Amino acid sequence: MEKKNIFSWVVLFGLSITSSIIVMIITDQNSLFQKISLVISMIFITSTILLLLLPDINRGFLELIKKKLNYYLFVSCILLIPLINWFFIPDFSSKLKEILGSYVLWYIIPALIMMGPTFHTKLKPWGPLFHIVGVIILAIGFDNRTTDPIMSGFIDLSYSFNALWVSGLCLAIITIQYDDYSEFFNWNIHLKKIGFPIGILFSFAIIVLPIGLLSGFIVWNPNWEGVGVFLITFLGIWFMIALPEEVIARGIIQHQMLKVAKENISKYRKGYTIIIILLASFIFGISHWNNTSAEFVWIYIGLATVAGIGFGVCWEKHGLFSSMLMHTLIDFTWVMCFSA
Repeated sequence: MEKKNIFSWVVLFGLSITSSIIVMIITDQNSLFQKISLVISMIFITSTILLLLLPDINRGFLELIKKKLNYYLFVSCILLIPLINWFFIPDFSSKLKEILGSYVLWYIIPALIMMGPTFHTKLKPWGPLFHIVGVIILAIGFDNRTTDPIMSGFIDLSYSFNALWVSGLCLAIITIQYDDYSEFFNWNIHLKKIGFPIGILFSFAIIVLPIGLLSGFIVWNPNWEGVGVFLITFLGIWFMIALPEEVIARGIIQHQMLKVAKENISKYRKGYTIIIILLASFIFGISHWNNTSAEFVWIYIGLATVAGIGFGVCWEKHGLFSSMLMHTLIDFTWVMCFSA
């Protein structure tokens, strides 16, 4: 086994075990069986995500799921994971209709829409449209917390479980549909992928901090409570916020809009890339309409749109790792140094 492969496997097992330990520490489930079920589910989802994103070890796995039966079994297994927490939902029988309806509307239907073009050549030219429509439906349910009842059996970590699960589902569906998946989604780290988002971050800070502070939207309020809190906060933002939002907003919506433009505009210019990044960033900004009070809603949408432009440029230059790094650093700085 090559050294790169060994390193990737070490990262996979290390992060999966770390996430399980963090879950065990911070969660407050009603029973040990409930806690164990949550930890096992989180390990499975985390390992699946890392298997799809870590370079050197995902090649063989991607080849494996290129077979139609393997692909459908793989995606179906991920789709069924939320059913585990249904055993722990209080008064589940009385809520069955609501839970099942939400599950079908916000998860099953968008997943089927996104899976549609996978092995059907007649649908493949329409693949980007299927992906964008499907993921927007998925994001509406997830972002508006419409899907909260579906995950309520895991009490205090229902959102975290949902965020990881949505990320894993989206990645599982699109992996073999994107010819350039390895180019954009692999977490193969090098200095440019780290330095570029940090540079964009400082540019972003020059614009955003004065607006946020002068408007009263953000307030200096440092919250530094030791290395443990730093690690948990950083990993939490990386996996629960940056990963699902970047996979959806940049990995699918922006990426597929750019794909359509490049394939259908005969004389494609760089200016079109800028327009699409701006459009995708505005969609990303609008999705934050319910994340703050009415007083600051348009300020938040505006700042999120500006941040989205930075994330979009990072994606276009260096893919998912860079856009996630910038996203995580912004949210981490916000949580650690400011309050809104």
